[in-house]
Amino acid sequence: MALCSVGMAQNVSADIDRLMNDALLTTADASLAVYDLTDDAMLYSHRADKLCRPASVQKVLTTVTALNRLGTDYTLDTELYITGVLGPDSILQGNLYVVGGFDSEFTSADMDRLIATIPTIGIRSITGSIVADISMADTTYWGSGWCWDDAPAAFQPYYSPLMIDKGCVEVTVTPTTAGAAASVTCTPASSWYEIDNHTVCHDETAGPLRITRDWKHGSNRIIVSGNVERSHSKKLSLFTSDRHFFVLFTERYLRSGLGATDFRYGVRPNEARLVAIMQRPIIEVVEQALKKSDNLSAEALFYHTAAANGKPYASATDAVMVTDSLLRTLYSSYGNQKGGIYPHKTVDGSGLSNYNMMSAHMLLDVLRYAYHHPDIYDIISKALPYSGVDGTLKGRMGTSSMRGRIVAKTGSMTGVSTLAGYAHASNGHVLAFVIMNQNVPKLSQARAWQDKVCRAICGISQ
Repeated sequence: MALCSVGMAQNVSADIDRLMNDALLTTADASLAVYDLTDDAMLYSHRADKLCRPASVQKVLTTVTALNRLGTDYTLDTELYITGVLGPDSILQGNLYVVGGFDSEFTSADMDRLIATIPTIGIRSITGSIVADISMADTTYWGSGWCWDDAPAAFQPYYSPLMIDKGCVEVTVTPTTAGAAASVTCTPASSWYEIDNHTVCHDETAGPLRITRDWKHGSNRIIVSGNVERSHSKKLSLFTSDRHFFVLFTERYLRSGLGATDFRYGVRPNEARLVAIMQRPIIEVVEQALKKSDNLSAEALFYHTAAANGKPYASATDAVMVTDSLLRTLYSSYGNQKGGIYPHKTVDGSGLSNYNMMSAHMLLDVLRYAYHHPDIYDIISKALPYSGVDGTLKGRMGTSSMRGRIVAKTGSMTGVSTLAGYAHASNGHVLAFVIMNQNVPKLSQARAWQDKVCRAICGISQ
């Protein structure tokens, strides 16, 4: 079961072997792969070719593919274009195009700055239309295999090339006087949604506080009900993200004193002239995807790799083709039969889908590839969570002996807990590792077991 390199390998293998007898694995499965990058040798392997649901460690594959395909200086751009003639009276006899570039980190403040550039161009009114261009990507709004009952959750937004504030609103409920309705506010404010307030303050008979959206009917009616004893906030996704963006844009445009009367969807013509651009460095998006495990950021990277194909619009199918191209390269590079590819299935970029399947061996080779490309590794190694320090590993392995030794991506979904990244062993070696637990009754048990494995990998006594 264990494949050993020199040095501490035999002790590490023995320690992990003992952990394989843990009670957790009576009902749950485990796949492991550990590679000593310093010695360039396999350190440990257990069922490493077994296909597993990766959950959010899928984001490692997505980010490495994006950095490899797009480059480390790539930007995700939101642009303003114009057509027609701008007269001396500052009236544009033509159209203004808002062109979406699937910037997952685009905020309300960014929108205000973009609108503020319009008067500086010399435009105070438009006789034509303000046109939203979302032609960069298809309009599926969600990934294949995403759970339908997660629709209102902030972690599962309806994505599109025009996004703002992650496609979500933050609902804040504040108590007023006993027996009266609570105050309900939403940020950012717009007419794209409505608030249905059925709250009662300081009245336990009203039941527990509940904040949701009428997602079953594709509605943006935000329903707030129950007893309100204290202030509470919750983020909800809105249907649909591009319309949420466009409504906010047009409302803020008009409030700024600029003139226009027609607002519609369309595609920027080739003769349109670029007048403003807001650029998002890919490094920022990678950090959000890995450090914060942000699903929208990962999907943005996924679609940008697809857009690099140069087709009229990007699709998940195109992104899968780009990902598979990298995997074929890795399959040949790391001693496998030339021209083949790892058994796997990729359908989205974030790992939200239940249809994704990968092996620990495949993901290990992705980590090895990143390590051997310094420009990619420099970004990935900083963007991944550090044990006991930040991101999704802030509350794990925080003891003095393990703090900061594990630099890895976590993954969690019902029955699945995964961990993949790099370890800094006690002998000074850098290791790549993948741990994939499946059919786990309690995720906390799997995480505790993974932490023990990480200690063994690092050569730290239990």
